[in-house]
Order: sequence, then structure tokens, then C-alpha cells
Amino acid sequence: MATELKMPQMGYDMEEGTVVRWLKEEGSTVGRNEPVAEIETDKAVVEFESETEGVLLRIVASEGSVVPVGETIALVGWEGEDTNLTSSTDLAESPDSDSTSENELNANSELHENQAPIRSIPQEPAESAPVARILATPVARRIADEMSIDLGQVAGSGPGGRITKKDVETFDPSSTTTTQEISFEMDSTELTEQSAGEINQTSAEPISPSVGSMSSGKEPLSRMRQQIARVTVKSKTEKPHFYVSAEIDMTKAMVLRRQVNDQLSNEGVRITVNDLIVKACIESLKKYPKFNAYYQDDGIQFNSTINIAVAIAEEEGLIVPAIIDCGGKSLRDLSQMVKDLAHRSASGTLNNQEYTGGTFAISNLGMFDVTSFLAIIHPPQSAVLAVGTVADKPVVRDGELAIAKIMNATISADHRIVDGVEGAEFLTEVKRLLENPMGLVV
Repeated sequence: MATELKMPQMGYDMEEGTVVRWLKEEGSTVGRNEPVAEIETDKAVVEFESETEGVLLRIVASEGSVVPVGETIALVGWEGEDTNLTSSTDLAESPDSDSTSENELNANSELHENQAPIRSIPQEPAESAPVARILATPVARRIADEMSIDLGQVAGSGPGGRITKKDVETFDPSSTTTTQEISFEMDSTELTEQSAGEINQTSAEPISPSVGSMSSGKEPLSRMRQQIARVTVKSKTEKPHFYVSAEIDMTKAMVLRRQVNDQLSNEGVRITVNDLIVKACIESLKKYPKFNAYYQDDGIQFNSTINIAVAIAEEEGLIVPAIIDCGGKSLRDLSQMVKDLAHRSASGTLNNQEYTGGTFAISNLGMFDVTSFLAIIHPPQSAVLAVGTVADKPVVRDGELAIAKIMNATISADHRIVDGVEGAEFLTEVKRLLENPMGLVV
């Protein structure tokens, strides 16, 4: 009998996913671990791989179908095998499965109509209107880019006016009028007095002169923010966090980084501070494997590989994809892998393992001049390292005052499997490696 490909759980709290696009057609040959579809979760679009080889005999869930975790979406096998389902509904043949989910989203959006006012503003030249944040799902953005569609011209039917895949696919440029409904979501500093005056002169309804004032009402959370809310609350509720902080002298690391980049500049390689931190954490995890494990059923479950998850900020929230099996990678390889991970995260082509397989996480806010912060552990992991900016600070060396490049780092750990002393030992090892960085490149 053919193998049923089921909607995977591609997130700690994922309950359902949307089949965005089939990468294979019925009758196509499929290899083991070959991507066959793109699945949209609450936080990203992820490539779904076949667990077996054969022929894609039957597509059960059509594009746009919302499918619960564990339900069948396709059948893979060989010609002549039974393609009857043992469970689940045939979503490929259910009429308007996509429109049904869209209608539900529309209904949800209408509930908040009075809470999130929308202004009707005549279309003006670009310089006379403020730049608004466009709310759209990752797949909608990608399809719009492929079809050269300006998302600013597309009306969103999702919650809070979010643009969906269907909105882009059904968009007709010839149907746009001179007046559009635009939902603005911006800080008060984004709207100058001059632009406010220009809009006031052309608006169908006068805008309050108090442009910078806060408006009342409730904005519905996006699916991504709802997911983040659930996971972070669950983590802080179930995992007893403790924190250990240290200052790390990055002076030698910054010199080494510059030297390596100078030597490899012709090859297009550029090592970042974050690459050095990733490498230092990998070596520290080898020495202290509990931080690469997690709590399960009154025991410690150790992972067989080191998968460093890197927090990546997107427009709608945060995702934490992982560099899989990176324990033996060189600094140069890690640098390329981190960049590739960030690129595919933006384009929505992460695979399931990258999206969910992290064993230890790093969150770096140094680019925002943040000195230090405390990060929340990403379940089911047991630890996350939070690092701030590298800044010049006065230090005393051999009785003399000097200027050093200092970075603050804080480890958040699950007290059920490690103690404060172990947290201090792990962070001290990270500190030692970064302050004596030659070992990271050899």
C-alpha cells in the first residue's frame, strides 16, 4: 500500500498548516527526503520533504488547504498500489477549501473593524503620502515578487488587513481605482507635520490634528505573534530559567576577524562577530553536552548532533531556525551556513528540520547597540545565549588603564537539568575561546 505523507508538526505548538504549493505533480517521481511541497506554519513557509521514494500517486490536500497536524496530504508509492486513505478527508476534492479558510479569516477581521479604523484616502504621488507597513504573509510576498505585483495596490482579506496568497493570485491591476483603503500601522515619528497637512487637504474625511496621539482600540495578533505568545508563555511557565552573565574581552577576536576577512576578501568570505560566537558555542557544547540536551520524562535527553539555532527577526516576529549538524564545521563553513540560513529564511525555503531541529540557541542584538538582555529559552531546548554589542570600555591591564572591546553575554538555562555552577562553567568556556580566538580558526 502507498505511504501516506502527513502534515508534520513543524513547530513546538503547531496544530495545523497550510499547503502553499506543490513542487511535484501527480505521477512525478519522488526521491527520499526530496521536497515535494511548501507548507505555511504560523511563523514561516517551510519545504516539506517526502519520507520515502516512489511516485506521487495522489495529492490529497490541494494548494490553499488548511490541514491539521497528522492528517494525510499526499500518497507516495508505486504504480498499482492502493491509494485509498486509511484516515483523513480528501481535501483535494473538497470544494472551496481555500475560500472557506479565507472566509473564516475575513469574519475574524470583521470582528475588529471598529477597533482598527481604516481611512479612505485618494491616491496621491508617492512623495505626498507616508510610507505604511504592508502586512502580508511570507508566501504572499514571494508570489507578489515573482509576479511583479506591488503589494501596496493589493487589498488584504486576512486578520488586520493582512494580504494572503489568494489576495495576490486574484489581484487584477486593471481593477484598481483612484481611491484605496489603506490600513496604516506606524510609529508617530513616521508621520511628519508636512505630510499630515498634505493628507488632510485631500482626504475624504478630516484627520485629527493630533497626529502623534495614541489611538484606542485592540489590534488582533497575527498568527505568528499568537504562536510566539503561546511558546514563550509555555517556556517561562514550564522551564525554571536561571541566568549567568559575563563580560567578554573581544579585542583579540576583532583583530583576528579583520585579518581573516582581509585574507579571504578575494573569495567573497566575510566572517562576522556572530560567526565567532557560533563557533565558540559549538566547542563549548562539546565540553558541556547538557546544554545541548533537554528535559523529558524526569530525565535528560541528549541530542546526537549539535544544531545551533540563530534568532532571526522578521517583519511580523521572530523565528529561530537551526544550522543542522554543525559540530565539525570550520569557521569559514559556519559563516556561509549562517548566511545561507538567513537567506532561505527570508525566501521561505527552510526545511522542517532546520525550522524545528535546534538544540541550542543564540540571540544577538549587538547590531542595535544593546548592552545586555535576558533571552527566553526556545522549547524544547534547555539554553540560549544572549549577546550584546561590542563596545570600547576602559579596563585595567597589568596595572595600566587601557581600552578594550567588551561584549556582555548572558546564558539562560533550564534549572531542571543544569545548575548555576554549570552555567558559569559553560559561559566561562565561551569567554575563554573568544578571548583566545586562534583556536576557533585552527
